[in-house]
Amino acid sequence: MTDVPPSRYKVVERDRRLVVIDTRTGKPASAPGPVAATPRPERPAPSERPVSEPEPRRIDDRSGAQILTTAPLYDLKAPRRIIMDDRFNEKIGKAIGGWLIALFFAFTIAFLFFPWLIVLPFVAILQPKLRAAARQWVTARLDEVERS
Repeated sequence: MTDVPPSRYKVVERDRRLVVIDTRTGKPASAPGPVAATPRPERPAPSERPVSEPEPRRIDDRSGAQILTTAPLYDLKAPRRIIMDDRFNEKIGKAIGGWLIALFFAFTIAFLFFPWLIVLPFVAILQPKLRAAARQWVTARLDEVERS
């Protein structure tokens, strides 16, 4: 039995409207329909409005993939936005899965045979040189994904 082929169309949100995108051409599948004119509420003058930046989008308009916004806790170049597409999942997903499995086994063995070793990661987190090295390593991996 064969697998179902991927869909040719996808639906994304643009300007608070749903748009059908043809994945082969990357263009909208149909022309946008007429927009009903609705009365706009009275807005204060720009000088009177508070300056607020809208919340960044969490989904990319072009690919429909989610966007990762990094934090200074683990990324030296934070905040930056990385599209989590298939390339991202191939490179980072496997690495994270491997590290989680290794940490699970390490904690299990430490808990069963050497309970005092469970404190070791928490002490390591407090060491500035180890934290800086870990942040540099994560930043390098994110740079690789962003470049490819």
